[in-house]
Amino acid sequence: MRSCKRATTRTWVWISGCAAAVCAAVSAQDTAVDAVAVFMRAKLDHSKNVLEGLALADYELIARGAQELSLASQESSWQVLQTEDYARLSAEFRRSCDNLRSAAKAENLDAAVLTWMDVTQKCVQCHRYIRDERK
Repeated sequence: MRSCKRATTRTWVWISGCAAAVCAAVSAQDTAVDAVAVFMRAKLDHSKNVLEGLALADYELIARGAQELSLASQESSWQVLQTEDYARLSAEFRRSCDNLRSAAKAENLDAAVLTWMDVTQKCVQCHRYIRDERK
């Protein structure tokens, strides 16, 4: 009886340890997912600034939003994949953001609108690529 009780206690200790390890792993994954979600929300806010700037012909707001997007693409949180295609897509996105900032600095609203469409297209291409890679 005593050895059975000892075995049961060891089993529960082992199960508890496993459960703690699983909870820690899930918690770490949730934290990483939360960090990405916060980062993505910030990118969306920068995008909203650009759109607001375009609607109001506020060139400073457009330029600031474009620069913030470009800088964000260099953050470690941006690097969700480590592939050549992902690096290429990120570089293309930065170039489009830099072109948008140049159009805003030149106070060329038509060029800024067209370039914003290009930036948006780059976002969609990259998100599609990430979804496809994760399947």
